[in-house]
Amino acid sequence: MKVVIIGAGEVGFHVAKSLSELDYDIAVIDTDPVKCQRANEHLDVIVIEGNGSDAQILKDANVNDADYVFCVTSSDETNLIASMQSHNLGAKKIVARLRNTDYSNNINSIHPEKFGIDIVIHPEYEVANEIVRLVKHPYADKFYEFENGKAVLFSRKINHRSKLVNSTVEDFHRNNTEFKSLIVAVVRNEKVTIPPASFKFEPGDSVFFFVKLKNLNPLLSSLGVSTSSSKRVMIAGASKIGRRVAEKLQKTMSVRLVDNSKQKAKKVANQLSDSIVMHADATDVEFLKNENIGDVDSFISVTEDQQLNLLAGILAKQLKVKQSIIHVTNPDYVKSMSGLGIGSIVSKNTSSVNSIIKAIRIDHKDNVIQIFSGLGMEAIELEVERNSKGARVPIANLNLPHGSLIALVNHNGHIAIPSGDYQILLNDTVLIFCINSKVKEVANIFKSEE
Repeated sequence: MKVVIIGAGEVGFHVAKSLSELDYDIAVIDTDPVKCQRANEHLDVIVIEGNGSDAQILKDANVNDADYVFCVTSSDETNLIASMQSHNLGAKKIVARLRNTDYSNNINSIHPEKFGIDIVIHPEYEVANEIVRLVKHPYADKFYEFENGKAVLFSRKINHRSKLVNSTVEDFHRNNTEFKSLIVAVVRNEKVTIPPASFKFEPGDSVFFFVKLKNLNPLLSSLGVSTSSSKRVMIAGASKIGRRVAEKLQKTMSVRLVDNSKQKAKKVANQLSDSIVMHADATDVEFLKNENIGDVDSFISVTEDQQLNLLAGILAKQLKVKQSIIHVTNPDYVKSMSGLGIGSIVSKNTSSVNSIIKAIRIDHKDNVIQIFSGLGMEAIELEVERNSKGARVPIANLNLPHGSLIALVNHNGHIAIPSGDYQILLNDTVLIFCINSKVKEVANIFKSEE
């Protein structure tokens, strides 16, 4: 399969890295010689230095034979023109990253489909939604929703005071018999495990819990975790992400937005009528103390400067803010820094990479619904087909491969977290968490053998 990636920044580089491991035929185009050199040195791809919106450059990359073209430069205009050129030259499917969400509004005169774009990715929009979920669930390092929010998955790093330390997965289930919940995965020393019943927890483990939404509070209570919600929020950075998060939270929470540009702060203050906007430096310790940072429930660092975000987030954490959320641009940082205890690490570029990989996987009928970047794990949703190995057999007898777990069954709209004696029926939909290498093996269990 042939793929052309226009833009060799963090998104383009990591998409190429993920796809090159799957033996895709990949060409990467960028005007920046430094980015081209990086791709040449670290990736098994064809690198073309040039403008991805130039028809001749696209012809050199054989875009006419491309199954996919990903337009992921930092410029919306370049991505739009490159998409149109690629479409005119015969590319089969085009995915474009557009930072301006107005392009997807019906009132806008510029519609992406007019440029031949099949899928639009709005990175700031996606990561802002992720941040809002974390603010609403401040006990979690990561938080995901399934079945339209009826079931949730969240991760939490445990310390030596946790009730889980020195207990096993089996102990966890024995102590929580009033409702069904699962431990889907544990990350220890950057390695993910889908744990067996005998797995014993240690301080520093990041544990992923799965539960129906209606049983979330009882689960948190059993873990000794406070269920208090965020009321006071401080956002460092009047970036697109910062503004969108403020817009989403200002009606229900007290929001203060800080930016070190007086001009930008003044402009944003006129847009956010229910937020307090201040011109200040979010890394100024005296400023943070004067603003009683220790009384803030959630500190969100989303300036355009990755290093400044890290510094501001670490300072806020040291000054006893309850929750710190830090935005980084390098997707590699999400994995390497998530275990440092400095807060939740999010990245718009990671969101973009995941969306692109997910789009390809869906096209290939892989039924992926969530990719957990950096963990080598994903969630897939499968319908049980007639005459498959998985129909009318107790889950305990399915011989699921190691590294996979059935978390949820949807039977005619009724969802259940199944036990080992549960029998999945024809046309039921199952939600399965598994490591990447086991996806096809798991999927075959629920496919027809005819």
